[in-house]
Amino acid sequence: MSLKQREKAEIFLRQHSADKLLVLPNVWDKLSAKLVSMAGFPSLATASAGMALANGYRDGQHIPFDQVTSIVSSITGSVDLPVSVDLERGFSENLAELKDNIKKLLEAGAIGLNIEDGIDHGKEMTPVAEQCAKIEAIREAGIQYGVPVVINARTDLFFQPTQSDTLDRVIERAKAYRSAGADCFYPILIGNYPDIARLVEAVEIPLNVVLFGGIRDLRKLEELGVARVSIGPGLIMQAITKMKNTVEGLLKYDSGELFAQEPVSFEYLGKLI
Repeated sequence: MSLKQREKAEIFLRQHSADKLLVLPNVWDKLSAKLVSMAGFPSLATASAGMALANGYRDGQHIPFDQVTSIVSSITGSVDLPVSVDLERGFSENLAELKDNIKKLLEAGAIGLNIEDGIDHGKEMTPVAEQCAKIEAIREAGIQYGVPVVINARTDLFFQPTQSDTLDRVIERAKAYRSAGADCFYPILIGNYPDIARLVEAVEIPLNVVLFGGIRDLRKLEELGVARVSIGPGLIMQAITKMKNTVEGLLKYDSGELFAQEPVSFEYLGKLI
């Protein structure tokens, strides 16, 4: 792996400890990556759902992994920014296959990744020790191939019905994943500011949250000490919503949605290409 790729990984990791919140509007292809890059964001992260949907697959590791690496390669080849990849559960059946997938991601130009502990959006949970072994294997693979991979360890516990000890179990996983080598912790669907504040105080690891529902105030999240914010499939869902509303209107001879806002110029589109 190149010195430049190692430097990108180091830059990306430092962005998690800066005073400024690291905001990552998640991308899914070369065009969306160029758009977010041109807007001025310092790093990029993919969304598994966006990547799957844009290519005709359901989320949840249904898209072939070779197609994932091909898309990642097209993204990293189009922007000169650190790129982190949503690896879901690793697209692997064992640690050896996981390490091989990390090699393929690094060869595609990635410098970071998400790895999640839920199966089918938290219907089942990977045991803590097994998930820690995955994180350790990813760290080992990064060292082997010369890139300090930035590992964002996601927990899916908040997909499950809330219990009195849910946050305690989340904190337990955060500490375990940090000890295993994770650089960032991602309790997806954590849904209120008090829980976020307690989590930031309880664990010594940068915290990633996803914007939704009652936690959409970016300044508030920054004040609480959140390091990183994702929007998941938010961008592609906004695009699909706009298209859906437009075509449904046209069926009724209503073109209002099509002209509801000024479209981007062809000059801008040319810059994206």
